[in-house]
Amino acid sequence: MASHPPRPFRGNGPLRALFGLLMISALAGVLVAGMALPFVGTAGLAAKSASDHFEDIPDDLKTPDLPQRSQILAADGSVMATVWGDFGNRVIVPFNAISPNVWQALVATEDSRFFSHGGIDMKGTLRAFVSDLGGSNQGGSSISQQYVKNVLVLEAGNDKAKYADATGDSMARKVRELKYAIAVEQKFSKTEILERYLNLVPFAENVSGIETAADRWFGVHASQLTVPQAATLIGMLKNPVAYDPAKHPQAATDRRNTVLDRMADPTVHYITPEQAAAFKAMPLGLNLQAQHSGCIYAPGSAAFFCEYIEQEILNDPIYGKTKADRAAFFNRGGLTIKTTMDPKMEASAEKAINDNVSATDLPGAAIAMIQPGTGQIKAMAQSRNMGTGAGQTYLNLAADPAHGGGNGYQAGSTFKSFVAMAAMEKGLTPDYVQNLPYQIDETQTKFTTCDTPQGITQDPKWKPTDETQGEAGPQTMTSALWNSVNNYFIKLQEQTGLCEPARLAAAAGLTIDSDNGAGKRLEQIGSFTLGTNQVTPIAMANAYATIAARGMYCKPTAVISITDTSGKQYPVATPDCHQTIDPSLTDQLTGMLQGVVDKGTGSKVKDYFSGPAAGKTGTNDSRLMTWFDGYTPNLAAAVWVGEVSPKPGDKGLVNLKIHGQYYSQVCGGCLAAPIWGQAVKGALAGTSVPDFAVPELSGEIPPPTQPTPPPGQNNPPGQANGGQNGGGNGGFIGGFLGGQ
Repeated sequence: MASHPPRPFRGNGPLRALFGLLMISALAGVLVAGMALPFVGTAGLAAKSASDHFEDIPDDLKTPDLPQRSQILAADGSVMATVWGDFGNRVIVPFNAISPNVWQALVATEDSRFFSHGGIDMKGTLRAFVSDLGGSNQGGSSISQQYVKNVLVLEAGNDKAKYADATGDSMARKVRELKYAIAVEQKFSKTEILERYLNLVPFAENVSGIETAADRWFGVHASQLTVPQAATLIGMLKNPVAYDPAKHPQAATDRRNTVLDRMADPTVHYITPEQAAAFKAMPLGLNLQAQHSGCIYAPGSAAFFCEYIEQEILNDPIYGKTKADRAAFFNRGGLTIKTTMDPKMEASAEKAINDNVSATDLPGAAIAMIQPGTGQIKAMAQSRNMGTGAGQTYLNLAADPAHGGGNGYQAGSTFKSFVAMAAMEKGLTPDYVQNLPYQIDETQTKFTTCDTPQGITQDPKWKPTDETQGEAGPQTMTSALWNSVNNYFIKLQEQTGLCEPARLAAAAGLTIDSDNGAGKRLEQIGSFTLGTNQVTPIAMANAYATIAARGMYCKPTAVISITDTSGKQYPVATPDCHQTIDPSLTDQLTGMLQGVVDKGTGSKVKDYFSGPAAGKTGTNDSRLMTWFDGYTPNLAAAVWVGEVSPKPGDKGLVNLKIHGQYYSQVCGGCLAAPIWGQAVKGALAGTSVPDFAVPELSGEIPPPTQPTPPPGQNNPPGQANGGQNGGGNGGFIGGFLGGQ
């Protein structure tokens, strides 16, 4: 069997080109209009019109870049997902990566005189014209003409009018194809035409090009296709639906055998009749490979990381001025997108979530992991996978609206960290003592804000309490953080005002409705320290990564590189890091937050992770939202567990089962913290975790003085993390003050 095509015929001489044009003009105009046919009615007028417009057709066919599929990779190069747009499930391969069996089957079946004509098989074309005008439809298009038609169909895309123009049975369309075919033959060699044709043609609705077809039906590369395999695929081109070997095996077998007979025809003699007979006796031998496009086919929670990447590209003007331009860039494909996702960390995060919260439980759960000092998002996982079934969602529970997520969740007492830093910035120290009763009266307190230095009143009825009476009495700033004492931080906030804590939170990247600090300014209200602002797990992970990096804020990033098939590198966001918080403040805070994990409300972290860690728990009003946000020197993570779409009047996370375990009440320390510990343990397994630069601070508390509750009230309203106090680990006051 021949393995190389005959010497290419380029037909690029001026006499050849002129001859071709004259022949087409004669064929389309003179012969059809009257000289060669016994009638001149509608067909004659159509031919004349086609001839009249022949010279109006551009001389050169624009050949657009073929859309291809793209791959989204994890940081280690493993494939997270394969994606493509319309007509884009295609992998372009060079001619030498296509088995000779393929082009031989194509030439034998579609255009046996391909190597001897200059783009138009005059004999076949004349026969087809005459036959068409006589009322029947007969083939006769050369491979070059078929290539032209497929290019025009591709350019038409989803435009129905253009598609009809490219495929309609009109004289004008055929003449246009003829002229373009001559131009194609003048521009490209025969092997180049075959390469372009075989990379372009559709084999099924979502399978384009020979490389993808070889994989879809036989699980091999185009270079590995055998004679019968090649004959099967080339046979499909006549009618991809009718000859799909997976759906219509007998029809596909019959069509394959026809192709094999033509390959054995003496006019081409690519195989012998004996070989054809042997191949025809073989079964189809299919090895079907699924063709899946989209982030939904990424494993588990990686689907949401994948979607985050896609939205990151669609939102970035670096890839196009408009969203439509950016969508066209993405759908054109051919991209290899390497992300920051660490598969080991992703797997650990997902396992920790799934081991503690089931997909169909009332609460949802999400975690985000970010590397301090770089802003790289290493993992994001959630309890509900992507989809529409029970326990599934298309909402990214860790991300903001721009990346497929929601508006975030009230942060709870995790915001006490920013009030603590604001207090230290004013000169107060971690051992600063306040001796406060179980219930305080804040009805007349005015909290200064950035916009209202004269102060604002939170609520004329606000008399918050601590979670338990045992928290009353003297507390240091450190011990109050360990135990998440509400009243201590409400009173501390009176001294700092609201502007400075809000400024420090913003310096750590926290804004409303944004993972990257680009959203609206945080609300400055009296319950700020109790975490009434809504934020996402990604934003909170990055805020605590800023603390871990000693005040160095880095914008969250998820893309490392974008490369096309030619090796061209596209620009990606470079690390955007700058010092936004005084390191002395973050160092002192880290000294205090280590005790939260070792001795305080976050101590369940130690059930899993024994390395150095610091963090803060958070629980909002009625326990609708719970958190643990923490960090080691080399990894920050935020875990959220709560109602995905809370409504006023919801009873919260009380008296319910989560992953089969009964909880009388859920808090940040009892569920989010152990999830954090399990996830971080697996994420950092085999990794050296250095000690913090600052030691853990003492939380020694002065001798307590227990205040007396109001007469007749042994347990004032709000003692169980709700009611008037806004939650023992944070929350909000008298309803949803953090914005809905």
